[in-house]
Amino acid sequence: MLSVSRRELKFLMCCERAAELQAELDGMLDTDRYSKGGYYTVRSLYFDSFRDKDFSQKYDGMENRRKIRLRVYSAAQASAKFEIKEKAGACQKKDSLLVDREHARAFMNGEYAGLLDYEEPVAHRLFGLMTLGAYHPAAVVEYERRAYMYDAFNTRITFDRNVKSCEWFYDIFSEEMPFVPVLTQQIILEVKFSGVLLESIRRILGKYHLTNVSVSKYAAGRPTGAHYIL
Repeated sequence: MLSVSRRELKFLMCCERAAELQAELDGMLDTDRYSKGGYYTVRSLYFDSFRDKDFSQKYDGMENRRKIRLRVYSAAQASAKFEIKEKAGACQKKDSLLVDREHARAFMNGEYAGLLDYEEPVAHRLFGLMTLGAYHPAAVVEYERRAYMYDAFNTRITFDRNVKSCEWFYDIFSEEMPFVPVLTQQIILEVKFSGVLLESIRRILGKYHLTNVSVSKYAAGRPTGAHYIL
């Protein structure tokens, strides 16, 4: 099990300004191991509760809310990450469980008993949440990411582009997902850190006059659902 607690700030940038910021960060920070060749793919199946409570709470702007997702970085992966991401104000906590492909396929079909095959506490918590909350697959969201990291204060800066989604087909291992573009003209910048943000990074970000926004790739990835839920 992996558990991470950090503050998280989100911004929207045009593609040209995001490229300028990346050029500055290239000379200052290391990329993560997935970003060595540039952008990489992130694909997540989001689950939601009975009557889509998690989705509704995001739109209502509630300070305390959660997202539950199954994540892969390639359709050919032999495993996936099952994650609970919880928000309390600007603070985020994420607990992750690595599950094998067979279990992941069962979870895609709304069958959660396989979580009891894992000893990690987060697996049992997920089982309780998923069953008692009547969670169901809601949408697959895919995007391209480039990530920078710095050990001090567990700092991580990500650029996400070409966000697309599918609200009716949930096989994250499929090579032919019927995606629909939902956010293509802007870059989502996320700045994550524990404690304080390094002054050197703060100065660079300050040059771009960014405004912190509440943007969610999951919420953006449910345009059809929003029509019926909200």
